[in-house]
Amino acid sequence: MKFQREFFDRVPKTVMPRPYFAEENDILGQRGTAWAVDAAIYGDNYHLDREQGLLEIYEAGSAISFYNLLPRKNKYEQEGLYLRLKLAYRTTANANVNIRNFSGNHVTLPNSFHGDIYDDPETYWYVTDDLTLNINSIYSGEKLWIQRVDWEWMSKEIVYEDEVQERDIFLIRSLEEIENLYSPTEITPKSVKNFLMEKIQKDDEFAKRCLAILNQDRLMSKDLSQLFVESGFNN
Repeated sequence: MKFQREFFDRVPKTVMPRPYFAEENDILGQRGTAWAVDAAIYGDNYHLDREQGLLEIYEAGSAISFYNLLPRKNKYEQEGLYLRLKLAYRTTANANVNIRNFSGNHVTLPNSFHGDIYDDPETYWYVTDDLTLNINSIYSGEKLWIQRVDWEWMSKEIVYEDEVQERDIFLIRSLEEIENLYSPTEITPKSVKNFLMEKIQKDDEFAKRCLAILNQDRLMSKDLSQLFVESGFNN
């Protein structure tokens, strides 16, 4: 089917809010606490009880962003550390609260009338970029209270539960060892080759370009007009 092109002499421009880029905070320390009453809350179904330090949520739909209260998830990625996140909360007896958690999974929090800690072990594998909790559902008439998020930098080195009595559960590091990770490396033919091999493994588009370079001798032997037709530029 051949489409008919029309001419429009007056086309409206798109109107949208000017982008706002919030200043990011550099959260220091090996561990810390982010309080829910300080989070950015999006939605209508909540109440802030600053006196008790609690965020009360009574229906679904709210999003609680801890983006400016928690460290950036990849801050120590080069050192093999990840951000372990735990949620301190309380519910009414039959709330059955379903949330999208910090690892991007949708889970139902165990009901806890007296309070509990939800430890999200999946942050070992992935932490969402927005660092936001989404309240998917709460049973009608029930409530959820969020007090805080406890965070800690953890090593990705694993000790299995049945090895805890036999192995040290702490990774001992030296300052020199860590500084070497961030120090500029000497550029040598070997380091350049390693860089290119790593780039090829991670970037499919770059790998295609490398293949194209390898094929350039075969292409250059073709007639100019034939090469133009095979390139598809005339389509």
